[in-house]
Amino acid sequence: MKEVIELIRLPNCVLSGFGVIVGAFLVRYFNYYNLTLGFLVGFLITAYSMIINDYFDIEVDRINSPQRPFASGRVSVRAGLGLALLLFLLGIIASAFINLIALLVALFFALISFLYSWRVKRMGLLGNSLVALSMAIPFVYGSIIAERYRPLPFLLAGIAFFAGLSREVIKGISDVEGDSRRGIRTVAIEKGSKRASELAFAFMASAVALSLISARYFVAWYVYLPMILVVDYFMLERTWSLIKDPTAKKSLKVKNDVLKLMFLALIVFLISGALAYVG
Repeated sequence: MKEVIELIRLPNCVLSGFGVIVGAFLVRYFNYYNLTLGFLVGFLITAYSMIINDYFDIEVDRINSPQRPFASGRVSVRAGLGLALLLFLLGIIASAFINLIALLVALFFALISFLYSWRVKRMGLLGNSLVALSMAIPFVYGSIIAERYRPLPFLLAGIAFFAGLSREVIKGISDVEGDSRRGIRTVAIEKGSKRASELAFAFMASAVALSLISARYFVAWYVYLPMILVVDYFMLERTWSLIKDPTAKKSLKVKNDVLKLMFLALIVFLISGALAYVG
């Protein structure tokens, strides 16, 4: 079980699942049956994507992350791919019970995940953008489930996109050695780690700007704004610190810190939306 949790990158799966719930929550949709299915779709398709990514990255991970389940041999490729297929099927079945658009979007992003891991990842910033898009879609997926299309979930998707894009560029700094051997054209390889860290900060600043714009769409903006400002400060501080020290070791720490801060931002969205509903 420990290897499976590590293989699917459990925090990423939970983040995607709860992103769907937050997206629906913010348009005042509370069909618990469909929300449970939506969480499962986000969780399962993300888990499938993580395994597929590790499968295509075995050789790179033997350099960058030799402790990963496939790279270390703790999980066999056959068992891992079997699990990926099962997760994919369960996620698609869950989406089919929601509505047709939910099914089509789930299939589309499962395909994108495969194409990214197979080919597009080598294309640097384009590959990073696809990963960021997969981090943004859960908020919109909540609206798809509810069939209610309002600005706030799309703004939060934009925040997730730019924050996720920043994190992916940062990840490229820590993976330079393995990525260069596989021919992956990350910003860090093409432009250098310093330029990559500056770009990561610019993307994070874009996410922060969208988070401030979003305040006007929260009924409880007076609660949302001070909480998101705290998260924004640390997002900017963490990415700015990488500009001053754009090393692989530092980027690995900043990448992990950003993921934790994204969880905190998700909690801020949830609390702020809940207060509007209670009111």
